[in-house]
Amino acid sequence: MATQPLGASLTLTRTSLLAALALAVVNVACVAEGALDEEALEGADDSGDGYGAQSVLGDVAVGSVLRATTTVNLRKGPGTGFGILHVVPNGATVTVVSAKPSGGFYQVKHGGVTGWSYGLYYDKISSPTPTPGGTSLDAIKTIAGNSACFRYSWNNRGQMPRGYVKGVALVFARAVCEKKRSDVVLVSRPATTDDARDALSWYRSTFSGLGMSNDGGVETLRHVYALLLGLGMRESSGQHCVGRDASATNTSSDSAEAGAWQTSWDSRSSSAELPPMLAKYRASSEGCFLETFREGVSCSASNWKNWGTGADGLDFQRISKACPAFAAEYAAVMLRVRGGKSGHYGPLRTKAAEVRPECDSMLEQVQSYVETNPSVCDAL
Repeated sequence: MATQPLGASLTLTRTSLLAALALAVVNVACVAEGALDEEALEGADDSGDGYGAQSVLGDVAVGSVLRATTTVNLRKGPGTGFGILHVVPNGATVTVVSAKPSGGFYQVKHGGVTGWSYGLYYDKISSPTPTPGGTSLDAIKTIAGNSACFRYSWNNRGQMPRGYVKGVALVFARAVCEKKRSDVVLVSRPATTDDARDALSWYRSTFSGLGMSNDGGVETLRHVYALLLGLGMRESSGQHCVGRDASATNTSSDSAEAGAWQTSWDSRSSSAELPPMLAKYRASSEGCFLETFREGVSCSASNWKNWGTGADGLDFQRISKACPAFAAEYAAVMLRVRGGKSGHYGPLRTKAAEVRPECDSMLEQVQSYVETNPSVCDAL
């Protein structure tokens, strides 16, 4: 066997040591990048995690809802070489925009932002609902009734009535159709910094933590309705016919609370938008969606009782219960003008009303359906 010169051996050892040090530096850099990226495996091309494959979940229908199983990046393009738009929180939901993945990345929408996210870090929780003919309200009700929002068990309240989620979805859909309606414009405006009055300001950290921006427009409108769903569950467990709290002393026609959101007529001075709403639904019950809201709800005679003597206050109580669409539209305005820490609603003042990403995703599917099938607006 040939004998290697001592100098050569030292050179080889020195080279090996330098190579090992260089590799260690690279490894440390990779770990740091993974920590900053919040996706330790996202770029691990040769680790066996599936990156680089054409599909992880397979082809997923447009409109499907995915839930993040960890914090995961939303990128500008389908690969780790593209910039990060923002991070999707663990447990948040996204809506699929394009059915075909690219290198394991899916084009999805989250918080009003469309980008690409790696499919390994998601579970599919719902598929889009077939729409019968493109004009039926049944399509919207099916989206809502089959959603993860409906299946969610609310803190201290349990599962919502199926009619409640369907009814709110219809009211929201009509607002999407009528974006220029004055009350919808008010509800859709950007979040203020008025914690005392504006629920979007008061709940700013909650929305921010869910990646839900409230810079105005239809996304802000949707987020108000997502919070509205949580408020109604806290106030009445989603029951449209609930009357005033029997343990309270507010028994005048102006102060007695009524309906799913437990609002009272003495709130009318909060916005010039509110009194005309009562006049509109007092004149006609068209568009109340009572038959939808009553699904899964049992109303007693005491529920229907109204309190006090003033005609406007009595009508407000009656219409809030018999026309839940009115109650929802009225409460949506109230969230923006008296929904803060000094506002009308106890569950908002204490932040006991939940904002659920499952409900935002359901409403986003409704929004997408309306925007794709504008003829449904005629039926709303």
